[in-house]
Amino acid sequence: MNKRARSLLLGATLLLGGPSARAQNVQVLPAQKQASPAPALVPLNQGTSPQAVTGATGAAGATGASGTTAVMKQLPAPPVQKFGRFELDQPLSLLAQLPDLKTCAPLFATPTGHAECALGANDEKLAKVNLAWDDAKPGGELIALRLTFDPLLALPLTDLEWQLTRGWGAPALEQMRRDHDNKMFTLQWEDAEHRATLEAAGVGSAPSRAVAISLERKPRPFPGELASLKPKPFPNMRARAVQRLQYDGQSYAVLWGTSLTPAQEALGESGPAWSTQRSYVGLFKLDPVPGPGSTAKKRWHAVWERSSGDEEDNDLQRIIRVDTKDVTGDADPELTIELSCQTCGASTSEVMVKTVRAGKPVDLLDKRDLYRASIDSRPGQIRIREAEGDDTFTVSTYAYDKSKGAFVLAREEREGERPIEERQ
Repeated sequence: MNKRARSLLLGATLLLGGPSARAQNVQVLPAQKQASPAPALVPLNQGTSPQAVTGATGAAGATGASGTTAVMKQLPAPPVQKFGRFELDQPLSLLAQLPDLKTCAPLFATPTGHAECALGANDEKLAKVNLAWDDAKPGGELIALRLTFDPLLALPLTDLEWQLTRGWGAPALEQMRRDHDNKMFTLQWEDAEHRATLEAAGVGSAPSRAVAISLERKPRPFPGELASLKPKPFPNMRARAVQRLQYDGQSYAVLWGTSLTPAQEALGESGPAWSTQRSYVGLFKLDPVPGPGSTAKKRWHAVWERSSGDEEDNDLQRIIRVDTKDVTGDADPELTIELSCQTCGASTSEVMVKTVRAGKPVDLLDKRDLYRASIDSRPGQIRIREAEGDDTFTVSTYAYDKSKGAFVLAREEREGERPIEERQ
């Protein structure tokens, strides 16, 4: 058979759908099924059982990509408040029991503060941890943890990002910055209450390595009527604490704010933003309830405010403590404010005690020029302990005088190196 005859015979066979063509079609169909999109991987979030993940993967394989998206939306939000043995929701008392933090444990006894603790050899390759806490909950509550990696042992960015993505899901923010030949990466995860930030850096084309992980507590929304309290003394102010008070049947609120993020607050004096921090405290009064038929809403207006850290503040003071408690013994809370300065570190440079009478704020105590001082306030008494030298202290006791409506100096004495508590 010549070539022309063979070509005609082959063409007729293909047109008529001969056995070879039918066999070829049967082989193509399974190949097309295998080429269909594979179901997306379901992240192994903490709190998700293997059975749930297997079931989700199976359902995604049966329903396709749209089914995978629906299943993933039902999974719990990634928990971003924990890295290794450190957890932001862990009580401060339990954190103080970690062997690595024994040297920092005495610092946790203060109502609010920050600390830097060196760490020994550990599986997380961490060199130190910076903490910030306050007494928002009984026993203390952490507001931020900054975990710094050992630069010699830090994991490559790609390896650590892969580990975190498995537990936290895809990052909500990915950012790269360059400074000449240096490159800095920022990856961020968050849920409704927490935020985790991974910092990494590298030089030139060299692989980037992890620098630090910051775990922060996001600001909580103000409850109830306090939700309409929105002062803006400076841009990007973060509400540090807010509390509602009652004076003579009128509603008041105390707001303490700062320009520092929780992670910057954990760094304390070692952080570059600390010297430029701005602080704010304000006392607000709620307008009376409008009359019948009125459509006006109740509003808060400031009756007293104090800002620190601006250009006019020569001492660059910052508010390190705001508290509301009864220090006069008349069953009404007073507003206690402790301020520090750039040159005196975290110690007190000024203390103020205010209350409200007849709708107006009243100064009960305004004590300035306190350096390296500690304040102890009790009902009817305030004691200020100032360092005069390496081993001598001056203790000034102020007692509340009801006739004058203010604190007056009642006693002043010098003492040795031992604290007051050890002498009682």
